[in-house]
Amino acid sequence: MDYKKLIKSSMDNYIEKIRICEDIYCDVLQSIPDDFEENIFKIQNKELFNKIIMNFGPTLNQDKAEVDLMTIYDIAVHTKTKALIISNKGANLYSLTEKFETPHLVRHIGIFVYMPGMGVEYANAGIVGNIYDDKFVFRTESACSPSFLFGSQRCNCYYQWKNIRELAGFFNQIEMPDISDGDEFERWVQGQYSYENGKHIYHNVGKIGFLMLHIDSQNGMGSGFTENEFVFDLSERAAIRHRGQYTSEQTYKTTMYGGFTTLGLDADPRGKNGGIGYTLTPVILDYLNTNKNLIMLTNNPQKMKLMKDFGYNIKRVKTLGAICIAGSSEAIQRGTDFNHLDINGNLISFKEEFERIKKEIKEIIND
Repeated sequence: MDYKKLIKSSMDNYIEKIRICEDIYCDVLQSIPDDFEENIFKIQNKELFNKIIMNFGPTLNQDKAEVDLMTIYDIAVHTKTKALIISNKGANLYSLTEKFETPHLVRHIGIFVYMPGMGVEYANAGIVGNIYDDKFVFRTESACSPSFLFGSQRCNCYYQWKNIRELAGFFNQIEMPDISDGDEFERWVQGQYSYENGKHIYHNVGKIGFLMLHIDSQNGMGSGFTENEFVFDLSERAAIRHRGQYTSEQTYKTTMYGGFTTLGLDADPRGKNGGIGYTLTPVILDYLNTNKNLIMLTNNPQKMKLMKDFGYNIKRVKTLGAICIAGSSEAIQRGTDFNHLDINGNLISFKEEFERIKKEIKEIIND
């Protein structure tokens, strides 16, 4: 096999696909009426939808599909940022939390965003309860393979994510139905949420809704960003840069911040170009058409600023997840080098954090 010829042919096809995507994107923007004033413009034109779904995101051919792909996917434009959004219409999951095994239901949505000035972002959204009629609890988490895959105690990412999942389950715990047949149980799960007019409606009542946003493409504080380049696979670039950051940090005995700069990278470039890396979050919330009042679990002032810039009302609750001696140095650096709030290396257990945040959420609900 002529591998040189093969890779050249494949690259030529990829270049041609990028040209096609550029033309389609221009058609998409031209399809938005001049007097359209809402945040989200849904692509309803069947021909344009099929072009997008075949050349962007899932790259599916409607002619080969056995169903109308418009029943499975949504495509929209965020009119303020001109981001192109592709997502599935959601699926229901019967879920257990890891620590306390609390049964609850999650509405799971995968969201691709072609973000101008950034690249192709990908996030998993999990909705628990009602996020439309009143304030809800929100956490956005960037991917962190060392902690999620291998239980690294250096950073608190995994425990922050684990904490909001426990909280979501606690405030929206379900009673198990008396069903012994697996197929019947799955049908029951499928009936707990529905998709109505762009909203994921929960048919039961919880104490307060939760939205958990895991941004897969922002591994290592969004380190896949490259200035003046639209990156077609931010996930890949960010992941391998983040692995290099770990090696660099330990090889040259530097800080987390220094691990990035040693490679010639900005440490957390999400704040560049007016906070372009943080813009993904309000774009997705606008797309999901959530309530504008949030209880936001975060220590990052830049995340809060971008949310406020997009018209969201923030009630902040700090979140430390858990910090042991193995993570105390990085916790200090998050406060000193990255200007995160209320994180200083003090040790705290997961249970202590869970109980504190649970109490603060209850106080906000009852206020």
